[in-house]
Amino acid sequence: MKCFNSLDINSYKIFVPIKDLDVLFSLKVKNKVVINGEILVFRDQVHKKIASGDMDGISKDEFLNSAVYYCAATEPKSNFVVGSCGPTSSYRMDKYTESILSLGVKIMIGKGYRNADVVELCKKYSAVYLITYGGCGALISKWVKEAKIIGFSELGVEAMYKYKVENFEAIVAIDAYGNTLW
Repeated sequence: MKCFNSLDINSYKIFVPIKDLDVLFSLKVKNKVVINGEILVFRDQVHKKIASGDMDGISKDEFLNSAVYYCAATEPKSNFVVGSCGPTSSYRMDKYTESILSLGVKIMIGKGYRNADVVELCKKYSAVYLITYGGCGALISKWVKEAKIIGFSELGVEAMYKYKVENFEAIVAIDAYGNTLW
């Protein structure tokens, strides 16, 4: 199976973990991206732990060519894998970004502005930052087909999860060349 298909001139399907990193250089600001596969899910508290060197027994291989979604989902309702799982404001992760990109993360997903340092880090690590729909956590939860805690379980909803997603929609806000939506 290909890791990347063009849906149309401005829309792309990506499979993660990414097998062909050239896909990242095809993405441009404002392109729509539809993600399928496994993504890591965590935010502030896990970022702090990783930045301090605490990996909680998590293999570095988990991060290689992966995507991280900045989120802490609510408890699931009936017939759903997770509850509402809208994006967290990404700027809160800015000071920890290099710690996850240096482990091999290639896609970050959240909402809102990122600082100039993150733009430079996207260029340095050939990574991209995507934004998804803020305020639409119930919709996004429908894209999650499986969820399991893979680290830092003591953090509860802020633990590190792995989600299997289908047709997770996002927009390129920072491309691998350092171009930005803003």
